Amino acid sequence: MNLPHHQQGLGFAGWMLLILVFGFALSVAMKLVPLYMDNSTIVGVLEGVGEEEGMAAKRAQDIEKIVQARFHVNNIRDFDYAKNINVVRDNRGAKIVLDYEVRMPMVANLDLVASFNKTVDLRD
Repeated sequence: MNLPHHQQGLGFAGWMLLILVFGFALSVAMKLVPLYMDNSTIVGVLEGVGEEEGMAAKRAQDIEKIVQARFHVNNIRDFDYAKNINVVRDNRGAKIVLDYEVRMPMVANLDLVASFNKTVDLRD
């Protein structure tokens, strides 16, 4: 059998490329994970408000105050309520519509963009 006398692993360039790829993936993950965790908390708050009895009958301003208070309790502070959350009423009842986009700089002129959209029906 012709077996090599010495096993060889990655060379310097191979290791540098491997470190670069994993470093980039880790950097993207470190930026995206908090965005999705915040979105999960926001959606949980809105679904909790939607499950409460009598919310559809309340005024939009009262619903927004309740949502803002719950966001404050859940440590969601850098969020523009007026721009990103709307209370919509139609023939079938009332809904809370969440629609927002988060843009984070990644490298030089490259940005990470995450877009979130959720509609929660309110109970009578």
